[in-house]
Amino acid sequence: MGRKIKVGNEEVIEYYHRGVLCHLIGLELAIPLDVEPIRPGEGEVIAAKRLAERVFGNYSRFFEAVVADALYMEGPFFNFCLDRGKHIIAVLKGNNKSLLEDAQGLFSDTEPKIWQKEHCSIQYWHAEGFKAEGIDVPLRVLHTEETHHKRKRIAGQWVEKTETQSWWWATTIPEIQLSTHQLWQAGHKRWDIENGNFNTLGRDWSLNHCFKHDPTAITNFVLTLFITFVLVQSFYYRNLKPQMRALFGTLISITDELYASLYQNSFHTSSVKCLANPPPQSG
Repeated sequence: MGRKIKVGNEEVIEYYHRGVLCHLIGLELAIPLDVEPIRPGEGEVIAAKRLAERVFGNYSRFFEAVVADALYMEGPFFNFCLDRGKHIIAVLKGNNKSLLEDAQGLFSDTEPKIWQKEHCSIQYWHAEGFKAEGIDVPLRVLHTEETHHKRKRIAGQWVEKTETQSWWWATTIPEIQLSTHQLWQAGHKRWDIENGNFNTLGRDWSLNHCFKHDPTAITNFVLTLFITFVLVQSFYYRNLKPQMRALFGTLISITDELYASLYQNSFHTSSVKCLANPPPQSG
């Protein structure tokens, strides 16, 4: 894809690549399953359908529902997943105005229930049976008002800070199958794909660098990176004892150690080969 950006006083075209990623949420390991490139002039949801079709076939037993942001809160994508036996949880925003207004109207006359979490107080409203245009089944809506109490040290002084966040989710999963608390957890776990994949892989694993501008090469690099990422996590969390993990501190530290070990072994092997095959003696 291309977009115009300004470099100094000159306007130039920047070429870039985008893709849709599918990731398992709620696990100790960050597990990306697959990626699908977004083609020029194409919307994200269209590419996501190609990705979902492949993931539903290859990993159908890995999950029961798709969790997505507000962009996917539309009839065609909901029905696409339902037709393939998968439920949906999506963020509800103003792009589905009628459903949001229906829920706001109902909840405005209802007293909220309250959860108390550590450093957080959560008021929530919840109901089933909502109709949304173009979606084949009734929906369930959950709304939360979350007050977070934070304590930060600024200029040597502890400062108490309160933040309030408002969240809306819509889902095809009835309460009999998924409790309200579990729905709330799943809705927030959607951020795993940002924190566990895009941020980590972009910052520490070169996901945002294109080594070769070829569609096949790009996809192969990303999929190989996913395999490596999952294998290193598996070694770190499932093979190393807690004391050893504490010694290294972070996942990237063990990655650096493995890379250094690979380099040392390669250098040692090269040295042995040189000694085993000395150059011919003159004279």
